[in-house]
Amino acid sequence: MDTTKVLIGSRQASEIEAMLSDVPPGIEVRFLPHGESMRDHIADVDILFGGIGEDVMPAATALRWVHQPHAGVEGFMYPAFKASDVILTNCRGLYGTQIAEHAFALLLSITRRIPDQLEFMKTKHWERVPCVELAGMTMGILGLGGIGRAIAARAQTFELNVIAADVEPIDKPDTVSEFYRLDGLMAFLAKSNILMVCCPSTPETHKLLSDAQFNQMPNASYVVNVSRGKVIDETALVTALQSGQLAGAGLDVTYTEPCPPESPLWEQQNVILTSHSAGSSQHIRRRAMQLFIDNLHRYVKGEPLVNVVDKQKGY
Repeated sequence: MDTTKVLIGSRQASEIEAMLSDVPPGIEVRFLPHGESMRDHIADVDILFGGIGEDVMPAATALRWVHQPHAGVEGFMYPAFKASDVILTNCRGLYGTQIAEHAFALLLSITRRIPDQLEFMKTKHWERVPCVELAGMTMGILGLGGIGRAIAARAQTFELNVIAADVEPIDKPDTVSEFYRLDGLMAFLAKSNILMVCCPSTPETHKLLSDAQFNQMPNASYVVNVSRGKVIDETALVTALQSGQLAGAGLDVTYTEPCPPESPLWEQQNVILTSHSAGSSQHIRRRAMQLFIDNLHRYVKGEPLVNVVDKQKGY
């Protein structure tokens, strides 16, 4: 039987690497040596765990499957990869819990004025500040994948009415009261006191939220983005925040990352920025490796892989 060669494109913690002892027979696992170019090690590789750049793709003559150990795949959407027969899988479905927690952390930090209270602590100053109650508001979730569904489930605890919009005709879960396609985006936004942005970055979603969309939302609404910064027109966002059309924004992602020092978002008093850390969890590396190993067993058996990405759609 021919050996299937697997290259792990980045070193993992020792306990994560130990999980690879569970690979099926006939699988040879190698690790990309630290500091060396993938181009020098990819020629005979059948399966890659990690990312492959456009400059390396021509050297990957044996490549049949790439597993992206994250959820986002926009970095793979260059012509040579999209046109190839290489299968792409990702880790969607593994991030819902921690990103939903982070989304509510951002929202509650804004509505309960936590940054102001932290500033008071620095000078041992005691002062009550006006806060906003969430119960009874309508939360609009833009993108009803695993992350959007995890947010919707948690929103019930806060007594929020949840509506959702998605590019795909998804079956509405019980946690969502109304579902919209993108042609109904403006009607969806008109009802959203809180907008949770959970959709991928694709040509269709690039700057999907701009002046007209923010102005359609109820006055003094909130925006939280835990997916991709390029979904939001940041100039329009700052205008809406400064005018009071939006009461605040919690952003784990920005259009350009790292967020440039000259960005006005750093100076906005009603904005909380976190550094693309919503997906962080003490469990995520193990979950990602286990998904990959499970898929290796499917691959060897000729079974359909889990989390195959539609390269033409970009998700």
